[in-house]
Amino acid sequence: MTAYRFCRSDDLGLLAEAHEHCRGPEHADAQPLDRARLKELIRELDLWSSSSMVAFESTEPVGVLLGCKRDSATLVLALRVHPAHRRKGHARHLLTSLSSKLAILGPPRLVAEVPADRPAALALFDACGWRREEALVDLRRAPQADDRSATAGTDSPIAPLALEEALASGLLTPSTAGWKRDPQAFARQADRLGAIGFFSAERLEAVVVHRALHARPAAQRDLEILALGATEGELGRLGVALLLADVQRRAGNAPLSLPRLSQAEIATPATPLFELFFEPNSEYVRFATEAKSA
Repeated sequence: MTAYRFCRSDDLGLLAEAHEHCRGPEHADAQPLDRARLKELIRELDLWSSSSMVAFESTEPVGVLLGCKRDSATLVLALRVHPAHRRKGHARHLLTSLSSKLAILGPPRLVAEVPADRPAALALFDACGWRREEALVDLRRAPQADDRSATAGTDSPIAPLALEEALASGLLTPSTAGWKRDPQAFARQADRLGAIGFFSAERLEAVVVHRALHARPAAQRDLEILALGATEGELGRLGVALLLADVQRRAGNAPLSLPRLSQAEIATPATPLFELFFEPNSEYVRFATEAKSA
């Protein structure tokens, strides 16, 4: 008989164990999840133990749901069922149980960012009545030739910014896409993020917020760019290009990644990402629904 239960704050070890025990062939390239990484997810993505669940057959964890909660919504960060226990309704039950709880406690909105190359996962959310809201894409910029002449002929300085200054600049449009890049969550990660600005004689022209070099996971070579923005016009476009080149150079010419962008963000004229050598990488579908009582 299957038992389902929501977790407590002291269940991080259980959640990590269940997540890894339920690994399937589609997770072959996924990095292992342990208690330390779960603690990072609590801080970075607002993972809540009380919004996470484990399904058991006897004492064996056969399914797991990791939930992240903010005032605006709850994100289904991960949903796994052990390969030997699939097609028994476990995943649907986990989603339904979370929905029922949130119908009482809130927030009522639930979202999920599902890899576009996982047809079974896409079919699950479709079958559960979640709606497809938007296609999201990871962009990646490969290592670049170290052209230090790129800054020649400009008097506009590049300088570090406090994260608060970057967020207050008015140049960063709040992300409508990925959960990871919601500026509301940045303040809690201030010691793990860096910000840099490009100034003209009159004003701040461009801003880039990135994962701090010391905070980059050891297994992750890419350096994440979490937000960028610029004034309209040539100085803004030049500023973004120079800031990205500066960040990449200081990261040892590591690849840069921009996670989970919407098409509207990609098409922003002030930050022409494809002209800045970013290329599409992984794709996702953002699903959403409203919490319902069972």
